[in-house]
Amino acid sequence: MRCRDQGGTGFRAPLRVPGGIALLVAIAFAAPAAAGPTDHQPATAPSPAAIDAAVRTIQNTCFAAYPADLLAVMSGHPGPPPAEVLENPALQMKYLRTEEVEERGLFYPSSLDDIRAGLAAVVRPGLKFLDLGSGDGRVVFLAVVLGADATGIEYDARVHAVAKEALARLTATVPRARVRLRRGDFFRADWSGYDVIFYFGSGTFAEDRMFAKLAREMKPDAMLLLAHGPDPPAGFELVEERGVVRAWRLERPDAAGEPAAQR
Repeated sequence: MRCRDQGGTGFRAPLRVPGGIALLVAIAFAAPAAAGPTDHQPATAPSPAAIDAAVRTIQNTCFAAYPADLLAVMSGHPGPPPAEVLENPALQMKYLRTEEVEERGLFYPSSLDDIRAGLAAVVRPGLKFLDLGSGDGRVVFLAVVLGADATGIEYDARVHAVAKEALARLTATVPRARVRLRRGDFFRADWSGYDVIFYFGSGTFAEDRMFAKLAREMKPDAMLLLAHGPDPPAGFELVEERGVVRAWRLERPDAAGEPAAQR
């Protein structure tokens, strides 16, 4: 809530088979395998133009997937949004004027235009990405476009349903095989297998508990991306800042084996 058999071969005497069967066998082994769908191809770094197009498409698609009742609550407008809002992500962020208070935290969609530089500086093909409180899925989708294998965990069932609907509409933009949208409490998940972990401030009412879990489970070389989030406690060091996104990692021990904060 804003609120991832091989075996040896040997030589044998040739086996004689009827000509028709031999021809079928030859065709079967000679024919190249059919090309799989885009989402099974290896991830490659996208061009800036491709990122631009994906950012706009993802945001418009996620916004269009909101049910009318949730959209009315978050916008204060009972009717459908104007056509110009549907096609303009910047207007969508202004249209959604309020945060939705959920059971575990606050939900407000991320502006991908605001966070894309921070993600693009860290996320690259082959990395495993986790979004803590993934909301409508847009950050997960952008991470996948950037080449990551991305997982989002969202507690609220309504918002999780928006993400699933948006993903179903984004088949031409987001490789689905590298997306994992999970419904549940992210505190009950294991965070140790991820290279990049993303969190949007106020997504949980238990941020102290979240940082403690991060300190226990993050890999030594993993990166924590905080968008509009508080500074983590001692034990984390700031790596860089891109707009509203700051990248942190666990402090590396000195020669004596102690983190810098303990020296």
